[in-house]
Amino acid sequence: MLISGSPGRIWKLKLGSSSVERASAVITHVRAFSRQAEFARTRLNLNEPIRDVFKILGHQIKVHQIEIELDLAAELPPVLADHNRLEQVFVNLVSNAIDAIDEKCAGPEPCTAGDRRITIRSRAEGGRVTVEVVDTGNGMSEHVKSKLFEPFFTTKKVGKGTGLGTSISYGIVKEYGGTIDIQSAPGRGTTFRLSFPAAP
Repeated sequence: MLISGSPGRIWKLKLGSSSVERASAVITHVRAFSRQAEFARTRLNLNEPIRDVFKILGHQIKVHQIEIELDLAAELPPVLADHNRLEQVFVNLVSNAIDAIDEKCAGPEPCTAGDRRITIRSRAEGGRVTVEVVDTGNGMSEHVKSKLFEPFFTTKKVGKGTGLGTSISYGIVKEYGGTIDIQSAPGRGTTFRLSFPAAP
């Protein structure tokens, strides 16, 4: 898996010095991630749950040969939210992006390396903290976009999705005073733009 950061710099994500250490780290993180919690609010840097996504999805990203580009602002004002809840949101968005890229690349047109990319950006603007998750996948129609956050709505094959991931993510974001905007068109990829109020 390649993760690129600042211009001209690309590095591999390493989770430990051995397979056993990597597996142990992943298991520990998944246990913490899956722990049920109330909608707690602490002062949180959004870059932290974004980076932790790759502790869960690192292997999947590598298997699917997805290039990850991180463009995370060095200094972000904190937001009032829960780390694990927002990590759940970003895991869902990245998982869906992987599926969208796979669907596009399964079509008649061959995919090149640049066609399999997910970009995540964070920045502060106007008293809010914004994150964009951008993929090069197959995109969505206006009909799909209008239904996307409805419970049990899914475009995935039977047995592959519950249709709850995006609706749950939407509820989490709204609970913390955030918004989600979607820009997408068939064959042209998708951008999810999440915006949260900065903590006072």
